[in-house]
Amino acid sequence: MPIINLSGNSELKKEEYVKELVSKLNAEYVRVYSDYTDRLEIIKEKVSNIGLFSKKTVVDVVDFEKFKASEKKEILSLLILDDVYLILRTQKKIKGISGEEFKLPNVWEEEKWKNLISEMLKEHGLEVKGEIIDFLFENVGPDEFALYNEIKKLKVFEKNLNLDILKDVIHKYTLSKLDDFCFAISEMKEESFRLLKDVVNDYEPIIIVYTLSSHFISLFRIFAYTKKKTSFSWPEISKLSKELKIPSPKVARFLGFKFKGQKFEPVNHLLIYSEEKLKDIIKRLYFIDRSVKSGGTTEVEILNLIKFIKEC
Repeated sequence: MPIINLSGNSELKKEEYVKELVSKLNAEYVRVYSDYTDRLEIIKEKVSNIGLFSKKTVVDVVDFEKFKASEKKEILSLLILDDVYLILRTQKKIKGISGEEFKLPNVWEEEKWKNLISEMLKEHGLEVKGEIIDFLFENVGPDEFALYNEIKKLKVFEKNLNLDILKDVIHKYTLSKLDDFCFAISEMKEESFRLLKDVVNDYEPIIIVYTLSSHFISLFRIFAYTKKKTSFSWPEISKLSKELKIPSPKVARFLGFKFKGQKFEPVNHLLIYSEEKLKDIIKRLYFIDRSVKSGGTTEVEILNLIKFIKEC
């Protein structure tokens, strides 16, 4: 089969495309990352060496743009067997290679994001209503993985879905369970061990790892942008939120700001982390993401991450 180029910045759509192709073909699935030392050998062996009674094979090459120029040239000139599908994931289209482009709207293109939410609702068999689309955009935001996860959970309500249900469910999960789990980890609370099992049961592995990665990347951006001190005023938090485009409640909790009537004591993350430690955590999350997508056990991987954060 010819090489298929999946371009654009929508990683979710690329994942869905590959998943559907593997399922449709009942194929063997091989995922290859750009930092594999034997990446070229794996690809060459898989696309040109298949047994008489072997299944069809999908070779999924992630971040093809990060390959060396000589490797790209060699891969693009390979003769692909009929039962092999070679997927090359890139941000920009590869000239002369057919495929699909999956682009996300810019974060400020509200109407395009609402159209995307409408499509997601239809794909999950849910009724498309303007008030539901507006609520999802306002409360979840321009984040394809978060939107996908919230909409998937709404399937249980099907035709009974209304704004009152939405308010309850979206608040309960988006602002409480998964977000609280991320903060329980970054605040090094024992509660994180208890929450882990619930989160693994309620969310797909890819969503959990993506959300954790986003959480620590947001913290790293705040850390790099902000001078370390023991307390912050609300105007400082509001300004930082606008400049970094991170929701103000999240910035407030990262910086240990306590709202009136708040029952728990937030932790000022700037006082318990260093730049190097955050880099190590983000790097570990990158490898956890790879492991989970390759069939690793989510609960074990995240449990080890929690222990690493608490101990280092």
